[in-house]
Amino acid sequence: MKPNHCIVFDPIPYHGGSKVATELAIKQVDELTVFHVLSASPLSWSKSNKIKVTTLAMPECLAIQTQGIGYWAKQIYLTLCFFLFTVCVMMSRMKKPSTMLMASGPGVDFSGYMVSKMFSIGLLQLIHGPVGKSSSSKWCLSQGHPTFYLASAKPSLLLCMETDALPISFREFTNGLDENDYPSTHRFSSNRTTVNFYWAASLLKWKGLDTLKQAIEIAGSNSQFTTNICYIKPQNSQAEQSTVDTHLPNTSWHKEPKNLDEIRAKSDIYISTSINEPFGLSTLEALAAGLIVIIPSDEAFWDKKLQHNVNCIKYATNDAQSLSQTMTRIADNLDQYQEVAKQGQKVATQYLASNTYREIAHAIQGSSEKEASLKQCSEIKPGEQQ
Repeated sequence: MKPNHCIVFDPIPYHGGSKVATELAIKQVDELTVFHVLSASPLSWSKSNKIKVTTLAMPECLAIQTQGIGYWAKQIYLTLCFFLFTVCVMMSRMKKPSTMLMASGPGVDFSGYMVSKMFSIGLLQLIHGPVGKSSSSKWCLSQGHPTFYLASAKPSLLLCMETDALPISFREFTNGLDENDYPSTHRFSSNRTTVNFYWAASLLKWKGLDTLKQAIEIAGSNSQFTTNICYIKPQNSQAEQSTVDTHLPNTSWHKEPKNLDEIRAKSDIYISTSINEPFGLSTLEALAAGLIVIIPSDEAFWDKKLQHNVNCIKYATNDAQSLSQTMTRIADNLDQYQEVAKQGQKVATQYLASNTYREIAHAIQGSSEKEASLKQCSEIKPGEQQ
């Protein structure tokens, strides 16, 4: 049987959790579907027989445009690039793609919607975070395409679409972990001399790295702990970013480390400082690895799902003093908190990719099956029966 083809549009020029989640969702789709990815961040994707990646050249002057004339100039450029890419895929495969997958958000993916309409190809949208209110986003969301969104995005979707209820084509989903690439388990040492903290996120300001840096400074250089700081530095982004401070005492800085799993497994305690994180894939990975998880009490996803002193430890949101005290207390009494890590690990088992992305995979496969059925029907001559 010939494979079906799905085109993935990725115009964001830096790595992030949404790309990881999207690729995991893709992996749940059957082997009869091949994905052709046009990406402004090609290194974010794992190339394989199932996933073909092509680089999207993004001029820096356009990459930073988010509104006004600059935004529309970028969308015209992206529409042209995506149009030509789609034509190339169709010509090389001698077949129209069954669907197009968008995962950056309706405002960012506007050009994808345009190309979908030009070729009459079905589109599927994944929404990994809040959506900004704009006419372009509202138009995209109103096209009736299957749309899967994280629970944290629902209020912004209702606001953007100016409605009290989302259309029936919208479905809520949550992220999960790859059972075949599950985080390595941490083992607490009985003869340790220092306690290792772990932080992993991008340098975007809302990820809260500054809060962690202040907390470490408050704790002082004599503290019996070290902190592994693993970070992504977004490129071509106008969003405010925190700075790297390699001179901060008792810290080890790692820029997009290839051995992230190893660093995490060797750490004892994970810290989240993100402000209103839409999901928090790094938090889920830390729970699965059996680390003691520290999160802010901010009414975000994990704050609602986890219980203080049962399967996580919470501190006052955006409060460096509170975080520093929490870090010191746990470091001084690590043995007392290991049961918290065990309970957190149990929570993580509820978030497996094969379950959490099942509906998305079925939606992609459904588009492929529908395309195959329509083609089969068109090949039946008048008067013939199947």
